[in-house]
Amino acid sequence: MKRVYKSKEEPELLRQYRLHNPEETWEHFRRRCRRGYKQVREAILRDQHGLCAYCEVGIKLAEEEGEVDDFRVEHFYPKNATQEHGHNYHLDWRNLLGVCHGGSQPYVPDPEWRYSSQKRDRSCDVPKGGREITNYILNPLKIPGKIRLFRYAEHSGRMYVDEDTCPKDLQGKARSTIRELNLNAPRLMRMRREVIHTLEDQISDELSKGRELDEVLEMLATICLVPDYNGVTLPFFSVIRWYLGEAAEEVIRASGAKL
Repeated sequence: MKRVYKSKEEPELLRQYRLHNPEETWEHFRRRCRRGYKQVREAILRDQHGLCAYCEVGIKLAEEEGEVDDFRVEHFYPKNATQEHGHNYHLDWRNLLGVCHGGSQPYVPDPEWRYSSQKRDRSCDVPKGGREITNYILNPLKIPGKIRLFRYAEHSGRMYVDEDTCPKDLQGKARSTIRELNLNAPRLMRMRREVIHTLEDQISDELSKGRELDEVLEMLATICLVPDYNGVTLPFFSVIRWYLGEAAEEVIRASGAKL
């Protein structure tokens, strides 16, 4: 999970719909205002640089007939909390995140990579469901962006709280986030392991050409962490950040963009 810098201005069609229909549900908005839903989706993907807000897999939209987007809108504060708190979380722009299907949808692009038939392999909003656990997990909109919260095991891709860098007051929530969102699902660990192996190979290849290690790390940090010309970041930003160490932190500090 990485920091999400959400646009301050909500998508215009969502704003208009909410003003005219303050008590409507998300389902009604999506069904009755298709252009508005598309606008929301585009804004979310832009703000999140194309990554799932929880696991950081790259969002992949359907391209072939019979496929579905590996994307859906997640409400961080559950929609069913609307009546209890007297606030319409359905249409609250700052409550809307973009997430993947968490391995639960067999018709997404690249299903052999993204889908799992095993329930223990489901992640993100799938295990979260409509449970009121927001007091126990990190909100991607509110975590620090310039401090690394997580570390990973190279051999397995397992995710841990980085006790050396994660603020102590966030460590409990960070552990709970990994557990409640099942961010160590085997499917995700496999993907993260692949990212780590790719970085290892890239570093070895560049060193074999005679480049200095610091130069290689800086180059990879820039290539891998800064969004491309479409505004998209490579998947598993936090894994890359951790693996490249201080070179990654320097790129994040120096960048004018909100990474």
